[in-house]
Amino acid sequence: MSSGSPVEEIKDRFNILDIISPRVSLKKAGRNFKGLCPFHAEKTPSFIVFPDKGNYHCFGCGANGDIFTFVMKMENIDFGQALHLLAERAGITLPAKREAMAEDEHRARLRVINEAAAQYFHNLLLHREVGRKAKEYLGGRAVSNETIERFELGYALDSWDALLRYLTDKGHELADVVVAGLLVEREDGTHYDRFRGRLMFPIRDMRGNITGFGARALDDSQPKYLNSPETPLFDKGASLYGIDLAKEAIKRENLVIVVEGYIDVLIAHQFGINNVVASLGASLTERQIAIVKKLTKNLILALDADTAGDEATIRGLEVAKQVFDRKAVPVPTWRGLIRYEYKLDADIRIITLPRGEDPDEIIRQNPNEWRQLVEHALPVVDYYFDIITSRLNLSSPRDKSAAVERLLPVIVELPDKVHQWHYLQKLARLIQGNERDLAAKLERVRGVISGKKTQTSPRTEGRLPLSIEEYFLSLLLCYPTALSQVDSIAADEIKHPLTRQVLAALQNFVARYGALELEHFLDELEPSLQEFARGLEERTRGEPVLSDTDLERELSLCQTEIRRRNIREQIKLLEFLMRDAEEDGDVETLRQFIQQKEQLRVQLEPYEHGRTRALQIG
Repeated sequence: MSSGSPVEEIKDRFNILDIISPRVSLKKAGRNFKGLCPFHAEKTPSFIVFPDKGNYHCFGCGANGDIFTFVMKMENIDFGQALHLLAERAGITLPAKREAMAEDEHRARLRVINEAAAQYFHNLLLHREVGRKAKEYLGGRAVSNETIERFELGYALDSWDALLRYLTDKGHELADVVVAGLLVEREDGTHYDRFRGRLMFPIRDMRGNITGFGARALDDSQPKYLNSPETPLFDKGASLYGIDLAKEAIKRENLVIVVEGYIDVLIAHQFGINNVVASLGASLTERQIAIVKKLTKNLILALDADTAGDEATIRGLEVAKQVFDRKAVPVPTWRGLIRYEYKLDADIRIITLPRGEDPDEIIRQNPNEWRQLVEHALPVVDYYFDIITSRLNLSSPRDKSAAVERLLPVIVELPDKVHQWHYLQKLARLIQGNERDLAAKLERVRGVISGKKTQTSPRTEGRLPLSIEEYFLSLLLCYPTALSQVDSIAADEIKHPLTRQVLAALQNFVARYGALELEHFLDELEPSLQEFARGLEERTRGEPVLSDTDLERELSLCQTEIRRRNIREQIKLLEFLMRDAEEDGDVETLRQFIQQKEQLRVQLEPYEHGRTRALQIG
């Protein structure tokens, strides 16, 4: 029975013999057919086609699959191309193709609008008297005319409809200009320019296409910086300012330096330091890290040297550690089982800026000082030691305990025992404590993190337990009816890096093809992810089959547990920040954190009450 997806429709339309027999001479062998394998040289037929199952297998070279796999191998094409080829032969129109073409045309129109707006802003800055204030500001920050032109900086008139009139007079549809994020719609249906009286920074993607804008106020207007809203082209959390001009230098130097501000990027590039990009905000996101991950495994953070900057750096470090790959090293355990240890496959460091100074100021005043800061950027653990202990009074028993509580989880993540022992000794010296006591506490922390103290259900007795995230992903891989829930959890809600990457790939695959062909999906994954996903799938295939009701309940429980855990972690982070704000006497920041914590508690309540039972899977 067809599921209604294009893949299933095509399979219903063809008998596998229709596809294979024109290419392979087959003879009947009982209910099946055999012939010489088309994928390797052989004299005795070992290539078997199973019409009832709709697949084939060669007992000589091991080639196997269905009609899609056969066409892919014979034509040397990927799954998407095979899907389109077979759909055409079957007379099936792929709706996704029509939608994709329409979407591409729409995005192309938005790109043209953004380019036109950028040229308009740029011309106002360079050639009109109204742009003088913006030019004076840039001059005061030592931004050269060459840099202005290279980055196509601009100025938005202090007018409610100047850009609106310019773009519509050029023939651009009003609706498209609104979708591009350049206009705001009033309640009465009329529109006005989003950016007014501001210095404009076009934001580009890796290929140099303008996706959106950053805008700086030149007076006391709030907010000081204003970005384009989310659009089909612009996603602030997936954008890095200057990436188009920095990418070659990043690859060449095998290093990316992430700063906070637009001007930091401009001045760095102006002084020939071209591997610098800005995060468009205080802290990095997973999608931003995913961009630089394609170019280098070496990352330096150089965010502002103040309390907010320190907190942003810590958040950025946590995100970076989650997104960068971890080398999956198989480690044999008892009963022939295999567990995986994951070592971060990246070098992440932090520049500690002098208090009150921004990167652009340091670079302008003394480029050599900047190069020294880069050369002596701190490893992650040293930074954590510095930033955490700088806020504590290590002569106080309470603060000594706080130092241990906050630093042991950092130490336990180090890749080898030598590094761990080095920092354990450093911590012992700082608190004037006993190394043996700290080592015992470290093992307890290790046990909690690795899940050694979690219980197992009867069906996982005697086996390494799956985490809640792994279990959720394994259900999606093993049960076709679970695919309706494939988008119920966003990939960035998943903490475990391999699970997150496989889930994101699965969501993308289902969005493209409307169904899950497991072998084709696995073939698209890189080797380390493929091995991980196959392990999950094989593990769950060996479990008792779940009914539709049980499957729905298990998926729902997974979602509840994942979201509950994430919110509780956010609350824990806020409590950490609240303690710091309280100790610093920062009443306003403390009030904001208390409000945020209360909002999170409200979000948490339905997940707490919705837990009908705890999943006993790790």
